[in-house]
Amino acid sequence: MNRPEEVHRIFHKSDDEVLQQSDVKLVSFNENKRPFVERFTQLNDPFADEWSVDIANARSIAPDYASLAAQSSETDALKALVAQGANLYQSLLLYVRLAFPNDATVLRLFGQNKYEAARNSQLKLPGLLRTAYTQASKPQYKTALIAKGMKESEIAMLETMANQIIKQDTAQEKAMNDRAIDANKRIAALNAVWEKMSLVCQCAKLVFKDDATRYNLFLLSDGETQTEKPE
Repeated sequence: MNRPEEVHRIFHKSDDEVLQQSDVKLVSFNENKRPFVERFTQLNDPFADEWSVDIANARSIAPDYASLAAQSSETDALKALVAQGANLYQSLLLYVRLAFPNDATVLRLFGQNKYEAARNSQLKLPGLLRTAYTQASKPQYKTALIAKGMKESEIAMLETMANQIIKQDTAQEKAMNDRAIDANKRIAALNAVWEKMSLVCQCAKLVFKDDATRYNLFLLSDGETQTEKPE
């Protein structure tokens, strides 16, 4: 099965410029609808209403900076949880060393040799925290750790923190996917606006070929050049 084609902008102006330009062209089109329709029947009603709906639809989709802000918020929350998880794990290792001094075997059981690779990783740290929780929950280790001052709630927090990091990582991924989906919708919606505006401006070249004022009214610019036909 072939992969679907990606949606790309068919214009070069900024999104805001396209919408502002389309507002102006739509007003001019409605004011001059009769000569358009006389030469191009497809521009008859409900074309203008559909164009207006397309503009409203494009404006209803949140701009990319809003989607990016939501994504950044989830990313910041994830980084904070990873930092908390790493600190919690370091606290555990301190108690392990106090309870089992100079015992490299016990440190390995708690995953101490995996810490450096996992400390900043939302993918690896949850597994390390769960390993630590499993070991710390065993009676022979739990009793010794609590005897050195570690709280039972801190042991339980190892598993809780692992779950929270996984949950927040999922939230971050969703925010990233949502941003991509919104971008796709936004581009498709703006393309629909541009296509209708381009069609009208192309038709205007014939409709007003003998009327320089209105001919110029419907010239459509897209960057440094003027659009001669819809892309």
